[in-house]
Amino acid sequence: MKKRHPLCRNLLIPLMPPLTLLLLLGVTTARKSQGQDAIKTNKAINALRQVDKEGKGFAEAIPAANLLRKTEAEKIDVLLDAMTDTNPVAENWLRGVIFDVARQAKQPMAAKLKAYALDQANNPTGRGVAMELLLKESPQTANELITGCLNDPSLALREMAVEQAIERAQQLAKDQPDLAIADYQKSLASARHPRQLARIIEALGKLGKDISTADAFVLVTDWQSVAPFDNVNGVGFDKPYAPEKEFQSSGTIDLKTKHTGKNGNINWQTITGSPDLGEVDLADAYDKEKGAVGYLFAEFESDEDQPAQARLGCINANKIWINGKLVMQNEVYHAGSMIDQYIADFPLKKGTNRILLKICQNEQEESWAQNWKFQFRITDPSGKGLASQP
Repeated sequence: MKKRHPLCRNLLIPLMPPLTLLLLLGVTTARKSQGQDAIKTNKAINALRQVDKEGKGFAEAIPAANLLRKTEAEKIDVLLDAMTDTNPVAENWLRGVIFDVARQAKQPMAAKLKAYALDQANNPTGRGVAMELLLKESPQTANELITGCLNDPSLALREMAVEQAIERAQQLAKDQPDLAIADYQKSLASARHPRQLARIIEALGKLGKDISTADAFVLVTDWQSVAPFDNVNGVGFDKPYAPEKEFQSSGTIDLKTKHTGKNGNINWQTITGSPDLGEVDLADAYDKEKGAVGYLFAEFESDEDQPAQARLGCINANKIWINGKLVMQNEVYHAGSMIDQYIADFPLKKGTNRILLKICQNEQEESWAQNWKFQFRITDPSGKGLASQP
């Protein structure tokens, strides 16, 4: 039987050379230290991910950000991964930390950033930030990669590719208009950001290729409307009038039903958005009525079950129900309006989907407060407009 070291006999540890024992102890200590560092890093990342508007979580985020800024550059992918499903405030905190880590890098990071940006298994937001960093470190490499991202699932990379295509088309427009048109049309099919779409539409118009905003964004322009109901002193936003009650209980609307409105009996009637901007103008349809509520009803046909988004541009207070369920509400008056101003996720079902909008107007008399209109569309989660199927 082998002899045991006298000090280790009770622990049954075999006798080994002192150098080997020291090496094993060193490895164990290093692993323990790495584990503790990983725990601290994860805790700091979680602190940043919890930050929200109005100062929520800021006190915890400040020391967490200071700790994460010391992250080794070769571990930047851990921070990029942390951008998955973050709110805008938390995303900005993480972006700041990531850019600080990149600035402090002692070795080139181009290869690592390229690999992260091109791997579609990584989170889309992190991939976009990786490409931004690559643009700073290796612009030529990044721009060559961006060219192939027109249909990338990462919206950030897609926007970079569309912007690149727009700039290329602008350079071609004077001397090679046909090539410019081709580039603009290709970017139009890929664009998701409303401002980019608007710029492409305008540029094509200048080249003699008129495309309406309504068509490019696939806006829903055919509605049935009933109005006005009372909204004096804002009472109508929370008051469920008959169409609202009917839709919430049955998920549909009987368009033959007559209702008692603010000024007497009212019926459902057809109302259509403008052919260019796709705006549905209730003020025009109802003689600039003030202190009023209008309901709009439409049906949308889908050939499959799919995740979707309801996107509304509206300067007035509003609510949206789809298939009987409330998906959005915003009690804001005359604070500006743009396409895709409000976005809500919802499940689009195969077959007929029924949509009810509630658009409220207040009593303000200023010229800028006369608008009572909206633009509405249904998109996939990336922002691609979906058309109702025949």
